[in-house]
Amino acid sequence: MKKISIFIVLLLIASVSVSAQKLSGNLSPLKNQKEVNVVVDFSGTLAEGRPEEKYIEIKTKGKTEEEIARFLTEINEQLRTEAFKSLVEKLNDVVNDKLFTAGDFPNAECTIYIKVKDYHPGIFLMRNSTVVPEVSFVKTGETTPFAKLTYKVVPGKFSSNVPLWVTRTAMAFGYLGDSIGKAVTKNLK
Repeated sequence: MKKISIFIVLLLIASVSVSAQKLSGNLSPLKNQKEVNVVVDFSGTLAEGRPEEKYIEIKTKGKTEEEIARFLTEINEQLRTEAFKSLVEKLNDVVNDKLFTAGDFPNAECTIYIKVKDYHPGIFLMRNSTVVPEVSFVKTGETTPFAKLTYKVVPGKFSSNVPLWVTRTAMAFGYLGDSIGKAVTKNLK
């Protein structure tokens, strides 16, 4: 029984850790910024390892027009809104207004650009949600990053306990925001 308990604890620890991120470049352009723009780009993303269009096709197969419309609203509006909100909220919790405030600030000098490469909404009571991001820090209006954070995968810790797939998925974005905030704070001290 003791071995089973230890195994379960180790499994839980492994399932909730954010994959190691690697910072390349220099975050010093973020110093002395009051606001930093955040962009979350879902264009060309994969969902559960498939092109999002194929994922939508699979999820809506055999559904009524009403169910299809609801799912399209969830994926195209609610998911994107909740993912952005969760990411920015957790990022701001960590940087704690001491460094800057992150959000929808298109006129800010710097932008944190998150390209969503893949996401998995998880499975209720079975699997946490995940997101595979590409995080770049750029001068607003430019395309060449002054720094990048590389992740293998970011899990939405304990998200499998949430029955709503949009909320489960947004939780992974919240943990991404937390991780970005910690990396920025650590490197700007």
